[in-house]
Amino acid sequence: MPLERPQSTGRRDSGTVAVETAIVSLFLVVLLFGIVESSFLLKDWLSVSAAARAGARMGSSEPRGLNFAQDSADQVTNAISGLDPTKLQAVWVYKTTGPGNLSNATGLPDSGSFANCSVCVQFKWDGALKKLVYLSGTWANTSQNACAGDPNRDALGVYVNYKHTGMGFFFNNAVVSESTVMWIEPTTNPICHP
Repeated sequence: MPLERPQSTGRRDSGTVAVETAIVSLFLVVLLFGIVESSFLLKDWLSVSAAARAGARMGSSEPRGLNFAQDSADQVTNAISGLDPTKLQAVWVYKTTGPGNLSNATGLPDSGSFANCSVCVQFKWDGALKKLVYLSGTWANTSQNACAGDPNRDALGVYVNYKHTGMGFFFNNAVVSESTVMWIEPTTNPICHP
């Protein structure tokens, strides 16, 4: 009696391998797009963070200066290189208690919700002028306390809110926001407080 050979399972296995490859490939493609889109979101967040710092640095270096708020906003625009400035949703220059004196305050307007603030200047993007222009609010330069050694010296904060538009997979229309607070530089002018 001749011995029967077992039938090869190669044909049946090839179908299973194709299905498994399709599932794993789909997972890897989704993972790849997630990594790429997360990288773009991180890049936007880093640019927005740098813009907030640059704006705060500019405004805090002009104690009791007449155009300190507009100069801060202009510096934000200059610092967001590589991003579309038309997607700036909000830029605020606001008064806070300062980075070193936050024992009873957050240092942020409206406890950090950025819904409103009492002493701030808000800006919006103007496409025709291609710059941030005044929207609302007030912070008189003459009301700043910029006295050297004064523990109640004011601090200036800059809040930037940007609308990230990704590739449309995961983080499309995500909002990226950042704020930075810096002490207002002391002035040598004898009139250094309100």
